[in-house]
Amino acid sequence: MKTARLDVRLDPEQKKLIEEAAALSGSTTSSFVQAVLLEKARTVIREHRAVERMVLSAEAFDQLVEDLEKPARIVPELLEQLGKAGS
Repeated sequence: MKTARLDVRLDPEQKKLIEEAAALSGSTTSSFVQAVLLEKARTVIREHRAVERMVLSAEAFDQLVEDLEKPARIVPELLEQLGKAGS
């Protein structure tokens, strides 16, 4: 059962725009606003969590930089496979 409320202040033009969009989508204004807000909230949370997963700890970042600064290592097996792919 829906009992929580969310009050939003709008200027008359904003309210009219939202009501028009709701009507065009065949929704009540309340249902339209709820659907749009939930969709946006889920998107923001999903994007934030994706960024959080990409953030490295200071130690991991230092290790990454150290590894990237090392000279490249030749891997004979890889060279062999690349040679076969070019034939």
